[in-house]
Amino acid sequence: MAEALSISRAVACRFLLLHQGLLGGRRFTGREGAAAYIRQAGSIQFDPINVCGRNPDLTLQSRVKNYRPEMLYNLLYRERRLVDYFDKELCIFPAEDWPHFARLRQIRGDWMRSHEQVAGARDTILEAITSRGALSSKDLDTGHKVDWFWGNSRLSRAVLEHLYYAGALGIHHKQGAVKWYDLIDRLLPAETLNAPDPHPDNASLHRFLMLRRAGALGLIWNKSSPAWLGFPDFKTPQRQAAFQRLLEEGLLVRISVAGIKDDFFIRKEDLPTLAVAESEDHKPRCELIAPLDPLLWDRQMIKTLFGFDYTWEIYVPAAKRRYGYYVLPILRGERFIGRVEPVFDRKNNRLITKGLWFEEDIKTNAATHDAVNRCLKRFERYHQAE
Repeated sequence: MAEALSISRAVACRFLLLHQGLLGGRRFTGREGAAAYIRQAGSIQFDPINVCGRNPDLTLQSRVKNYRPEMLYNLLYRERRLVDYFDKELCIFPAEDWPHFARLRQIRGDWMRSHEQVAGARDTILEAITSRGALSSKDLDTGHKVDWFWGNSRLSRAVLEHLYYAGALGIHHKQGAVKWYDLIDRLLPAETLNAPDPHPDNASLHRFLMLRRAGALGLIWNKSSPAWLGFPDFKTPQRQAAFQRLLEEGLLVRISVAGIKDDFFIRKEDLPTLAVAESEDHKPRCELIAPLDPLLWDRQMIKTLFGFDYTWEIYVPAAKRRYGYYVLPILRGERFIGRVEPVFDRKNNRLITKGLWFEEDIKTNAATHDAVNRCLKRFERYHQAE
């Protein structure tokens, strides 16, 4: 076993933030910067809830200079350089990665409820889209309801989602929460669709996905983690085997962090960033972090390294919430200093701060409040609020 590189906790935290593009000057700019960050992370997680922006846009606005939501929309639905499909969860990732998920499309294509009704309407809906072009579930509504994953649903919606899971359809465009689906053959180039599955077995796919997660998070550890969501048939023996193989190939490097018993791992290609993290000379920033940001994909790891315990309380009953419904962590420099609950009032075009909480161990002063206020003002400008 190769000897681990030993670093301090401060260097580990600094490395994570530098890797994520959240410390120092912004190194991602505009539409190309958004595409570059998604390429680095492998994917960013999608969530439809829009209280102060949707998760992918919140993820990008904290890193990408001059970012606007239409940039992501154009990359997805006009240029089609990105695609929305399942990776960790429902995610957005580069279209050229499509062949890597062939095995997952096969698994998800078999993932069906109300099998008889959905299978019976499949050909009819495919024929309608083939002849008429991109359609939504409302365009195909027959009035029939079926039991689907989130309760009773239009039969048309269930069939469209089943075909989407199987990779026969892709999302042509969206308006708000409404999706229009089209044949995947009309959305992605033939060379992408016809490329063979590069993974002959689950072990090969596990290796690919583990490196991908290391690129998304920066640091990973050999423990049960939400970071492994989306890995097929991935339990402790498979996880151990994937780590062992990547270490033997020299693609992962073992890291020992002072004061923490568990080892961490980074990609070999990220060692130069680790070297940069040894220096303390990095411009601090104050940023609002998305609830499903790649930085937070393993919240236990963030708690261990930063001492920041974050729970997304959106599914917690209101009476049991400690903070609020849609609360964003506040990152200042190399520390999480608090949380804020911003709500965008669309009717009056205003950004409202419903709550602001500093961590108990943070000693606030005028500079702290000034940094947070400037961060919220920038977030207000991002929303083009009055």
